[in-house]
Amino acid sequence: MLREDKLHFVILRNTSLKIAMGGTSGNAIAFDPLPMYDPGSGEPNHRNVATHAALGHEWVNIPDAYRVEGFDFSGTRAFDKKTGYHSKSFLTIPLEGDDHHVIGVLQLINAADPVTNEVVPFDADEVLETLVLLASTALAGYIRQERLRREIEKLSIEIDHAKKSRQVSEITESDYFRTLMEKVRELRALRKDPAN
Repeated sequence: MLREDKLHFVILRNTSLKIAMGGTSGNAIAFDPLPMYDPGSGEPNHRNVATHAALGHEWVNIPDAYRVEGFDFSGTRAFDKKTGYHSKSFLTIPLEGDDHHVIGVLQLINAADPVTNEVVPFDADEVLETLVLLASTALAGYIRQERLRREIEKLSIEIDHAKKSRQVSEITESDYFRTLMEKVRELRALRKDPAN
């Protein structure tokens, strides 16, 4: 999901490794967001394939990540080394909202041949087009839900502040509080009086 010039992971699934993070899994995403722009120079981040796809509004189909030039797959290689997985074919697709602005990226890894189960390059077809449409719709719904949740939290905080102000006002305007404050003033006056 694209937020604050960073791509944030929302859902991560790997059936081979039985990894489920984000979404309804209840497991936190263990990966940092990807910056859309280089923090030092401010230049667009075209080193990462996901940010490149988002910046260019283009699909990127990579048959073999270990043989491609122009993209930094060091994070992928580190993940593969740690898990024993072998990330090979990638299809990275920008997801657009109703206004045609990129709201996120769908990245598919390791297409499998249905007969041999061998990893093959991705082939764009109608099923994939439908998946992209469904993913875009789901992400747009998620973003709307998150925005609504933040607005409700903000409203709740504002209500809490109003409630506290009202409660403070009720206390400070009570006869008991006024009597108490009068006693406090009397005690202060006695302390300041050198005769006491």
